[in-house]
Amino acid sequence: MAAVTLKEQAYIRLRQLILDGEIEAGQFLTERHLVEMLGMSRTPIRSALERLDAEGLANYTPNKGLIVAELTLQRAIDLYDFRSAIECYVVKRLAQQTLDEKTLEWFESNLREQEQAKDSQDFSAFTKADAAFHSKLMELNGNVEIIQAIDRLQDKLYQVALRVLRKDRSRIGVSLEDHARIFACIRDGASEEAFLAMERHLEYGKRILIL
Repeated sequence: MAAVTLKEQAYIRLRQLILDGEIEAGQFLTERHLVEMLGMSRTPIRSALERLDAEGLANYTPNKGLIVAELTLQRAIDLYDFRSAIECYVVKRLAQQTLDEKTLEWFESNLREQEQAKDSQDFSAFTKADAAFHSKLMELNGNVEIIQAIDRLQDKLYQVALRVLRKDRSRIGVSLEDHARIFACIRDGASEEAFLAMERHLEYGKRILIL
């Protein structure tokens, strides 16, 4: 396995800090501050900042620093509406298929990960397992256009999901129950129930943001 370059290390660390809200939206950080924070030279940090700017996670001004891009409430609501249109359709289709044993085991393992994160109130770990759950559904559906569209939004979806969990700490348990219900409907071939379960799941998350 090839060694991870300093540029990649800087990108991974900064991206995760932004996604987890450790660097807040609107916060300005100079290149000098980032050098001290990451213990790296300016070269890999500048490369990471340029990449984050291109991906829309931060606004980078060369030789100055970055400002983390703000995800507005309206954008978050729009993302939920987009997900609802896509994911309700996907789970309804999947419930009309038969999942193989390996796939069933994957979902059972993922739900256990979610439960462990819930028990320890680890919102970042739960959000990662949550994202993996939804991504797996898209992967199983097999529509390349849907997979690519969702993949391009993964960072924004992660930020929204984490924001919801932090706003309503009881959401983590409700979300786990929703995921278990959606999986059970798909496994049991209950297509209409799967559609409604996903719809309720996403609508509940959107309501938390609005309130």
